[in-house]
Amino acid sequence: MKVQIFKILAVLIGGIVLSACETTSNSGTRAIGAQGSTIPKGEFDRNKAAQTRLAAGLTYLRQGNLQFAKRHLDRALELGADVGSVHFGIAYYYEQIKESKKAEKSYKRALKLEPKNPDFLNGYGSFLCNKNEFAEADVYFSKAIGNPIYANIESAYVNAGVCAKLAGNGNKAANYFRKALNRNGKLPVALIEMATVEYEKKRYDRAYNYIKRYEEVSKPTAKSLWLALRVAHFRKEKNDLSSYALKLEQLFPDSDETAEFLDNKSQWM
Repeated sequence: MKVQIFKILAVLIGGIVLSACETTSNSGTRAIGAQGSTIPKGEFDRNKAAQTRLAAGLTYLRQGNLQFAKRHLDRALELGADVGSVHFGIAYYYEQIKESKKAEKSYKRALKLEPKNPDFLNGYGSFLCNKNEFAEADVYFSKAIGNPIYANIESAYVNAGVCAKLAGNGNKAANYFRKALNRNGKLPVALIEMATVEYEKKRYDRAYNYIKRYEEVSKPTAKSLWLALRVAHFRKEKNDLSSYALKLEQLFPDSDETAEFLDNKSQWM
């Protein structure tokens, strides 16, 4: 579940950087994070340079090149010490390398600079959730969701749902996932989680429908195939059952889900 949160957070950061760079480029004179200020033509725009370095640092981070990532992020901080997205990106870097205290400091700095930024609230909520601080995380997700014009609001709903599930609150999680799907009906995490909710409630036809929607927008995982296999079993769909079993064994031979299936194969086939 934590991996899913990180994936969403990575997308958010990429979107923030891209948006910031485009804003600077298109405005020509306005500096990011400095409303009303202008940069005379031909002069060095520190904020734009900071965003460029930030984008490069995060690209290297995704590629696994920590040395180059840190070099660019340090330079971004030198150029844009008062730019919230720089601190947010650096927080994400520290989170990935398991420097939790430094990550928290950078997240808080980003939020101090932009306390109502919904992406920052969403990202910090994810960070807290991954530290098992579920109640506090939900506070930040709720703040992000409370922004009526938040472009990425469905990601906050998904993150909040994942976190609620980790906290053991299945009903609250399902409510968040439904709201996410009301915003965007093609969110893989929300679809497979709702399929799980319906399976656990023994509503197998509903679970099946969510699985089929999931398969339209995402590649199979060990989790999705194992769930689909069990749903097919209870729906007495023998062809689907055989197909999912074969895919699970072939695509994910070393997964926990495959091991569980093989240990109890006679129960399901």
